[in-house]
Amino acid sequence: MPNHHQGGCRCGAARYEIDLSGAHTLICHCDDCRQHIGAPFSVFTVVPSAQFHWLKKPEGRVTFSQRAARLFCERCGTYLKWEGVDSSDEAEINAMTLDTPALVTADEEIFTRSRQPWIKAVSGIPQFEAGRN
Repeated sequence: MPNHHQGGCRCGAARYEIDLSGAHTLICHCDDCRQHIGAPFSVFTVVPSAQFHWLKKPEGRVTFSQRAARLFCERCGTYLKWEGVDSSDEAEINAMTLDTPALVTADEEIFTRSRQPWIKAVSGIPQFEAGRN
């Protein structure tokens, strides 16, 4: 049964719809995420690409490596989606851009080797020193 929800940027110029059925949510402590978001970690939710579509696609796109691009609203700067070169079958969205971010809960933490020392591990979920398994 579909679990449809919406999200978007702060100013409303970019909007999406997502089916959260079977979603997997990660807390990422990698340097790229931390620097891009300007926060100690990012929270992103992954679904099959067929379960995500833009209602109003953002104009901003930036790449920092050959691995991926990040889509953001050029108007307000909100980071919305990570697009990996090797993961076109997945949609990876910034979970905090959901209209109701409390709909998702963290399933695992990745790149814990880069976690800030003053941040505690989330109890009860798998912890990985590097990327996703």
